[in-house]
Amino acid sequence: MKIHKYLVLTVGVVVCVTSASLTIDAHAVADHWNKTHWVTMTKDVNVIKMKNTIPLANSYPVAYYTAKRGSHYKLDHWGTNYSWVFQSGKFNTNNKYTYTVDKRWNDTKWFKMGIHKIANYKKFHGYRIEARKSLYTHNTFYDKQDHATLSDYRPTQKSKVIFEYGSHVYPTSHEWDWMHGSWMTGYKYKNGNWKQISNDKIPD
Repeated sequence: MKIHKYLVLTVGVVVCVTSASLTIDAHAVADHWNKTHWVTMTKDVNVIKMKNTIPLANSYPVAYYTAKRGSHYKLDHWGTNYSWVFQSGKFNTNNKYTYTVDKRWNDTKWFKMGIHKIANYKKFHGYRIEARKSLYTHNTFYDKQDHATLSDYRPTQKSKVIFEYGSHVYPTSHEWDWMHGSWMTGYKYKNGNWKQISNDKIPD
C-alpha cells in the first residue's frame, strides 16, 4: 500500500513538472506559430534576404544583414520553407522578399519573447564591462605582455571605467596604469586602497 501511494505521488509530480515546462516553452519549441510575436534579440544573428520565386524552391539570397542584440522585431516561426522569418522594420517580409534568420528551427537561444531592454554593460569587480563584443566603447583593458591594466581613467573613477568585452582580470591583482596626455601614472592596490607608485612621462 505504501509503495502504491509512493508511485502515485511520483507520477503526479512528474506530470506537474512536465506540464509546467510545456507551458513555459510552448511558443519557443512548437513546430510553427499561429501568429507573429514581438521578440528581443539576445544575440547578434545573421539575416538572409531571399528573393521569392515561383516555385519557391528556386528562391535565392540577394543580401546578408545582422540583427543586433537588443533590437526588437516581429518574428514568425514557419513549419515549412523557412524556420524563422522577420516581419517588421527593415526586415519586413513581403511578396518579393523573405527575411529569414540563419538559425535551426529548434534553436531559441538567440531571442526573448516580448520587448525588453538589453543592457550594454555588466558589473565587473566594482566597475563595468562591455556586454557584447561589437560595442567598442571600452576605455580600459588588460595588457598581457606588461601584466598591467591600461586605462584612460584612474582606478578610483569607477563610474567612468569600462573594461573591454571578454576581460577576465582581477583589477586589484595587477598594476593599474592611467594614460593621460603625455603621462602615465601607475597605481597598486594595497591594504584596501589604490596607491600611486609612479608618474612618468611617455617618450615621444
